[in-house]
Amino acid sequence: MSSQKKYRNFSTDSNGRDRLSSDDGFYQGMLKAMDERKDERDRVQKKTFTKWVNKHLIKAQRHVSDLYEDLRDGHNLISLLEVLSGETLPREKGRMRFHKLQNVQIALDFLRHRQVKLVNIRNDDIADGNPKLTLGLIWTIILHFQISDIQVNGQSDDMSAKEKLLLWSQRMVEGYPNLRCDNFTTSWRDGKLFNAVIHKHE
Repeated sequence: MSSQKKYRNFSTDSNGRDRLSSDDGFYQGMLKAMDERKDERDRVQKKTFTKWVNKHLIKAQRHVSDLYEDLRDGHNLISLLEVLSGETLPREKGRMRFHKLQNVQIALDFLRHRQVKLVNIRNDDIADGNPKLTLGLIWTIILHFQISDIQVNGQSDDMSAKEKLLLWSQRMVEGYPNLRCDNFTTSWRDGKLFNAVIHKHE
C-alpha cells in the first residue's frame, strides 16, 4: 500500500513545509466568505431590531444604544414588555448580577405565561449579552406582539406568522422603485427594505 497521505492533498514549498492544496484553499475561502455574510446579516439584524425596540421604548422614556449590552440588566426588557402588553411587571432595583438575572427571569416568565415559546433561552444568556440568543429573544417578541396580529389584504386563514409578515412587508414597500421583498435573508441585507418600512410609518 502506498504511504502517501490518502485524505488530504498537500504539496510542499521550497523549505519542505506542508502547503494546503488549491482545493483546501478554496474551501477555506468559502468558509471565510460564509462567515463574512453571517456577520453582515447579524449586523443588519441587530440594527433593525434595535430600531424596533427603541420605537416602543420611547413610550417608557428609555433608549437602547447597544442591543446586546442594554438588555443585560433586564430593565429595558421589562419596560419593552410593559409597553407592548399594557401591563405592569415587578422588577429588582439592585445592580448586582443576581438582580439582573432576576429581572431577565421576570421577563422570560411573563412571556411563557403568555404562551410564548422560548427555545434554549435562559436568563444568564441575556444577562451575559449573548448575541445569538438576544437576537432570538427579540425576534420571538416581535413575532408574538406584532406579527401574529397583522391583518393583510390577500392573506389566507392558514398562513403562518412568518408568511403574513412576508406578505405585509411586500405591501409596505409597494411603490418604492427597485425594492423587492422576496425573503428574510438577501432581501433585507442592505437595510433598504427596513428603512422603507420605517418611512412608511413616519
